[in-house]
Amino acid sequence: MDMEKRPLIKALEAYTNEETSRFHMPGHRNGKRIPSLAFLQEHLYDFDVTEIDGTDHLHYPEESIKASQILLAKAMGSKESCYCVNGSTAANYAMIFGLLRPGDEVLLERSCHQSVFQALGLRGLKPRFIKPKQDPEWALPLPPDLTDIKEACEKYPLLKAVILTSPNYYGKVAPLKEISQFLKRRSLYLIVDEAHGAHFAFSDQLPPTAMFMGAHVSSVSFHKTLPVLTQGAVLNLSEDLQESERSRIRHYLRVFQTSSPSYTMLASMENARAIMEEEGKALYDELFREVGLLREKLTRIPQVDVYGKEDAFADATRLVIKTPLPGEFLMGELRKKHRIQAEMTLGSSIVFILSPFDGKDDLERLPEALAAIKMENEKLWASPVSPFILHYSEDLELLYDMEEILFLEKEEIPVKDAFGRISAETITPYPPGIPVLLPGERIGEKEVRLLCDLFQGSGILKSASKSKMGITVLK
Repeated sequence: MDMEKRPLIKALEAYTNEETSRFHMPGHRNGKRIPSLAFLQEHLYDFDVTEIDGTDHLHYPEESIKASQILLAKAMGSKESCYCVNGSTAANYAMIFGLLRPGDEVLLERSCHQSVFQALGLRGLKPRFIKPKQDPEWALPLPPDLTDIKEACEKYPLLKAVILTSPNYYGKVAPLKEISQFLKRRSLYLIVDEAHGAHFAFSDQLPPTAMFMGAHVSSVSFHKTLPVLTQGAVLNLSEDLQESERSRIRHYLRVFQTSSPSYTMLASMENARAIMEEEGKALYDELFREVGLLREKLTRIPQVDVYGKEDAFADATRLVIKTPLPGEFLMGELRKKHRIQAEMTLGSSIVFILSPFDGKDDLERLPEALAAIKMENEKLWASPVSPFILHYSEDLELLYDMEEILFLEKEEIPVKDAFGRISAETITPYPPGIPVLLPGERIGEKEVRLLCDLFQGSGILKSASKSKMGITVLK
């Protein structure tokens, strides 16, 4: 096979041949340690069919897919669960479009997934933001608590729904039960992006699911933590919804998903649910034993901090560590010298997604690799950097819909001259990964000072502007 004509396949083969320890999505870990995946791998192309007699129809299920989704709903603890072949992105769109009308006010976190912002813009909704919170020692975003929600509901009395991310990328979980009880008394929808919590349903050592905690709807990315092909996700609908509401959500799933769904992806989701129902408890019991040993070994290495090690209300399979080294540098050293690939880095923190399908040898290699990197970088290791905590404005004024911004004339100007102008881009510092400006927001004096500090700093800043000290605004 001529690999020069197949550059993507060449790159994928090269990564596979590295035999890297994969602490990143997807959750199947290339399937090598999951015997029951061998059957699907063997029939990968055999099962790649279309809607014909005997295979049912994802968008109008009546036979095998309907039966599969009934089993899925039972496992998820929902009234109804639907397979999504366009990821949680499609589920987020369907939930938002199915429950909310143009012009409705919605409460959400600034750190929510881009698909939520995109759906709000397309639907013509009015976002209202919860004041961001950060862990003071880690500069990582924290989920809102009931007090935050109550204060926001008092501030914005016309709200129709609250959209929360739980768990977040770092394993932190919002107190959904008390929040859902409060919102139901006010007749507000609770929409939960639970993309990172697909495994919660299969172990009592993990936090309860959003469905169990009272959410009206939730999106769950099976592919992130379960043995499922990338893009495989699930939309859960609770018994608190009326049939008319569920019907609208189903309609928008048809709108936002492909009309040619992958049957191999559907099969991988069904198989993962069956595996986890049959073996999930035992698999996670064993994983938690290994995770306990791993965390203990990591904390023995000087100046390696483990995030949330004392937090019972968090996902223990989401390992976040911090060292004195810049995260990008450490992540590169782990890959280049030790064949360990993490999920992501944020500032001096690195995120590893742990799975029952990781090998013990993979878990044992991580502390050994960190100890070796410490020895090789003693000077850097002895100079820890304090986290930079951003103080976000509570009163940013959103003057234009995000979708409307796309059709208006723009220009790039120096940040120092941006006072009073309307932002035409999203500017996000990492850490904490929470936008300081969104399209349509008016730039105040505080934002100008903050942006100047950020643009001159050493952190990672995501911005669409071409010049380092520039910002795109409306003309």
